[in-house]
Amino acid sequence: MLTFLIKDLLLFWRDRKEVVTVILLPLLLVVVLSVSMSGLFDEDQSENFDLSLGLVIEDDQDEAMEEFEASVTQSEQIPDDMKPELIRTIQEAPPVEMITEYLTSPELEHWLTVQTMSRSEVDQGIESGNLDAGLIIPENYTAQLLKSIHFDEENKTELSFIAEKTSFEVDMVHNVIQGFLEQMNLQYAISASGSEINASEIQRPEGATEMMADNSSFTISIDQYFTISMGALFVLFMASTVATRTGIEKREHTFNRIALTNTPAFHFLFGKTFATFILSWMQIVLIFIGSHAILGVFSGRSLTFWMGLIFMASIYSFAIAGLSSILTSISLRLKNPDTANGIFMAIIIFCGTIGGNFIPIYILPNWLQEIGEWTPNGLTLAVLMEWLQVEDLSILWMPALSLLSLTLIAFIVCLLLYPKRGEIS
Repeated sequence: MLTFLIKDLLLFWRDRKEVVTVILLPLLLVVVLSVSMSGLFDEDQSENFDLSLGLVIEDDQDEAMEEFEASVTQSEQIPDDMKPELIRTIQEAPPVEMITEYLTSPELEHWLTVQTMSRSEVDQGIESGNLDAGLIIPENYTAQLLKSIHFDEENKTELSFIAEKTSFEVDMVHNVIQGFLEQMNLQYAISASGSEINASEIQRPEGATEMMADNSSFTISIDQYFTISMGALFVLFMASTVATRTGIEKREHTFNRIALTNTPAFHFLFGKTFATFILSWMQIVLIFIGSHAILGVFSGRSLTFWMGLIFMASIYSFAIAGLSSILTSISLRLKNPDTANGIFMAIIIFCGTIGGNFIPIYILPNWLQEIGEWTPNGLTLAVLMEWLQVEDLSILWMPALSLLSLTLIAFIVCLLLYPKRGEIS
């Protein structure tokens, strides 16, 4: 088997065009993509947006506050000494007023324009494209909200968020509003225990870089993302590259000559498998080190980080070697090498797409995302992204075991597919 391993490594090394492509192309793509797209991610993205929100207020806040004050006064659930303070705190921070003040606050006004209008005007604005979304505060919203918090009554009214179609910008507005409402409701719930509502304590969602105690960032830079993504992608292509050479060896009758020597057939298969592992490992490590040398991608990282990175790169290379063994067995069974190459390329593109190497995975349907998490490249990309944010060794073990399990399954499948003597097409 060692002879076949050395053979495949030498054949790869003699193809200088392939060697240059494997080493330089991924590094070139990482540098070009990182430089060209860095401006899209280094700044506060909200500054690039100019969104409009139609606000419809159907609730009569004054009437609701009077009704709530009467309910508190007559209530036997609330102690008499707490009633005046509760009424005062609610009057100082009524729900609709807090929502309106937040939506028109300086934190949002540079990227979100809020216009108060009727429901029909909001519908027309969204339909014509003049509005990105609308927020409807329905009738009895204030009364129902306060009664549900302080008197445990069922809340039958909810805010309505409407939009013509979903998009990143619309989702961002929705998430900002949702986050504020959750904090506001929490403050009202705290007030039910006798504490005052402090509007300044309501956390208003803002984009930022959170720092851990050891100065590790929770965010991932664009050059880090492209380094990991391109590394996983090009190593995935290595499985197809090695398997494709099997078709060339069949066409040149190399495999037949090997068979005539009575060499165990599996030596040929596993020679290619371990050659794939070595080439894959060298490629992904070179991508990581080269990107770091050129762009300083992993500057300031600890030795533990590098050990985890190399560990996952090694496990991923084993998985790619397993995939290559399956493709090699398929190539030996197919008569037409071009058909085999087409199948290999389709498999690689499919894995690269649902694994998040070609396109962001969040735009795919949920069922495809779930499948993508079980592809070697998708699982590796996900765990390395998490490893960049949290250098916790515990997050590596389960993905590593999953990749090793996939590798073992691949070896079993390749042995089942490997043609018996006389079955080579």
